[in-house]
Amino acid sequence: MVGKSKSALQEFVAFVKGFGVIGLAIGVVIGGAVNTLVGELTKDIISPLLGYVVGGVDFASVKLGNIMIGSFVGSLINFLILVAVVWVGVKVIVGRMLTAEEKEKLGM
Repeated sequence: MVGKSKSALQEFVAFVKGFGVIGLAIGVVIGGAVNTLVGELTKDIISPLLGYVVGGVDFASVKLGNIMIGSFVGSLINFLILVAVVWVGVKVIVGRMLTAEEKEKLGM
């Protein structure tokens, strides 16, 4: 074997740099914050507005027979908003990083 072997610290630093671990960690933290924000938006603003529109119904207590569907509807709304936020974020961020040719291939 030719060359000097790397220390564990050097290997760790190379791993962090090579795999973008710091960027991933930042993305996880921001994603958690966005998830909390969207959850509160759904719970405190959207669900009450929908309840008001349909006659003062509290969506958390909506049942279909013995099945509680209100919480599921709230979670579904939360999921759809979160997916829309991620889609817009990816479109904006990735859109700035791609060339015109790459955007055309992806249909952006």
